[in-house]
Amino acid sequence: MTVTKHTPDRSNVSSQELTTALVQRKLSWPELLGLMRAPKEPSRFDETIVAHQQLVDWDEQILLPLGENLYIVAKDGRAIVKTRAGAELGPWNGNWKMQCRVIVRRDRADLLELYPEDQLTIDSDLIEIREFLCPVSGTVLDVDCVPPTFPVEVDFTPDLAAFYRDWLGRDLPVTL
Repeated sequence: MTVTKHTPDRSNVSSQELTTALVQRKLSWPELLGLMRAPKEPSRFDETIVAHQQLVDWDEQILLPLGENLYIVAKDGRAIVKTRAGAELGPWNGNWKMQCRVIVRRDRADLLELYPEDQLTIDSDLIEIREFLCPVSGTVLDVDCVPPTFPVEVDFTPDLAAFYRDWLGRDLPVTL
């Protein structure tokens, strides 16, 4: 018996509706593949920001998504990092991970909570897994697999001014 998944007809939807469906993970694989292969609309970034803004319960303007549940936002004329749940994690160019709740998995018993025993190939003497959680919701914001005592580092710090000036062709709405 063959099971056929129905792909909704989105030929009549606006670019904003398509981008919102993308952000909300409502696109089928064929739709996603078509979107990846198609030329990008010049309005895609602004549509993505609108779609993310619809997901949050706070009013600050999203300047740039950093992850699925993490954003750089404008607040009181400055840029800060904020979670989807509303936790403010410090300046946009700071180490937001230092404001999170953290679960550190250091030994075999801790790692077995994540991996089946027959697939556990990690040597707990050489690495630890750090899960960085939103202090408000407990949502996982990032995970690091690093040697013990390795410093806590953010994955990247975007050049906000250059992105807005050189890529978007507009002024950044905050002072850095």
